[in-house]
Amino acid sequence: MEATLPRTGGVYSPPAGTKGVPNTTIQSVPYNALIDDLTADANAARPITAGGTGATSASAARAALGAQASSAALTSIAGLVTSADKMIYTTAADAYATTALTPFVRTLLDDATAAAALTTLGVSAFAQTVLDDADAATARATLGANNASNLTTGTIPNTRVSGVYDQFTQVRASSDGEAFSLLGSATGDPFIAFWKASDRKGYIQHRDGTANGDGIRVANDDTGDYLYVSNVNSIDALKFYDSSVAAHNTVWHSGNLAASDINTLYGYTPASNAVQVAAGNGLTGGGAISATRTLTLGTPSDITNSTTNSVTATSHTHALGFIAAEVYTGTSATNTNYPVGTYILAQDAGTNRNASSPVYYNSGDSIRFNTVSGTALSGTWRARGYEDQSGARATLFQRTA
Repeated sequence: MEATLPRTGGVYSPPAGTKGVPNTTIQSVPYNALIDDLTADANAARPITAGGTGATSASAARAALGAQASSAALTSIAGLVTSADKMIYTTAADAYATTALTPFVRTLLDDATAAAALTTLGVSAFAQTVLDDADAATARATLGANNASNLTTGTIPNTRVSGVYDQFTQVRASSDGEAFSLLGSATGDPFIAFWKASDRKGYIQHRDGTANGDGIRVANDDTGDYLYVSNVNSIDALKFYDSSVAAHNTVWHSGNLAASDINTLYGYTPASNAVQVAAGNGLTGGGAISATRTLTLGTPSDITNSTTNSVTATSHTHALGFIAAEVYTGTSATNTNYPVGTYILAQDAGTNRNASSPVYYNSGDSIRFNTVSGTALSGTWRARGYEDQSGARATLFQRTA
């Protein structure tokens, strides 16, 4: 049935003559037509202009209204609390959160090119040329650097080198603090090794634990011996391991060595450094053995026939044990007493070697000695040699007593 109620802009308006008039009979035909029209309109989709959706299903209504279907993502976004300098981002599928978006970052996001972004970041034009290099070799060329496998000059500040590198000829660190670090794992014991060609000669290592051999160790691989400071804190922490007898020995030092230890090891007790070395008669010097001491022998007087074995506070003398020869220094031609040891050449018919004979000086002159007559010389004279030249015979005599 055609509706009798016209819509103006989608809004119903009752036609004239359809409203009841007081004390007047309502005509059934117009009335029923109105009722039928209202019923049909109520069952039809209400126009958007009348506050409806213009559709009879949800999808048709969304299409008519241009509305978005229900979305978990939109629900998540709708639940966010936003403020200045924030942006949204996903934390999972259809899940959103907010994070800071600073004014500086916005100046970076609006850059159209990488070069513009680097400029915003304050990267110099030179650094940009390095970043623009396609590979390491090109970058080294830009930097003017040598190949990393053949660095012969310059320094590498604040670097960390991984992997195995060999044939360094010299590594030098200038630092007043920790210059080198060996970073091992929580259960590892890293060490520095010393090699000669393919033969490891020794190493320095710290080993965890409190057993014998644990601590900071300096080891000799040629002998298997090592010196170590134990992790057990005590006065005897310094140890030496002797592999020849598999023994861990305590290293003695001024802190743990006592006189009794020396007596146990060597069978004697060392002398106290307060002990004095005294200089006896004839000597000077001496003093406590805590320092080096010198004993000086006093200068003796000359030895003569009359000196004896004796000592004074600072000197000493000796007896000869025999009569010492002295030199006659007189000028008398008639002297008869010459010192023991004096030699005289005398006319003699021949006296056996080392035999004794009286010796005289000639009374008739002041030149010659003989063994026959004249004035006798004092003492015992023994022949020491004989000379015979064409009948002129002479013997060399020495006074022996």
